[in-house]
Amino acid sequence: MTDPATPSAPAERSGLVRFIRRTAAALILGLIFFGILWATVFNAVTSAIVASGGGVVLVAGSSASETFQSIFEAIAEFILGIFGAIADFFSSIFD
Repeated sequence: MTDPATPSAPAERSGLVRFIRRTAAALILGLIFFGILWATVFNAVTSAIVASGGGVVLVAGSSASETFQSIFEAIAEFILGIFGAIADFFSSIFD
């Protein structure tokens, strides 16, 4: 029999944690987008303007639409998971 004190469903993340994760993922995606644009097509200023606009659209879209928010949070968890694995790899090397 299960203990009634333990919840059966995982706890929902707080709004602040979700906002920080979305902002970090939007920043990472913006930096990747900036690097690709700068290396291929535009100069640094034009790439920065386009990439920041893309980041704003990602955050605003995730705030306005539940569907877009769930898609963006899945992408954010994937990207932050990859960076976490990379950080764990380097941490194990230098530890």
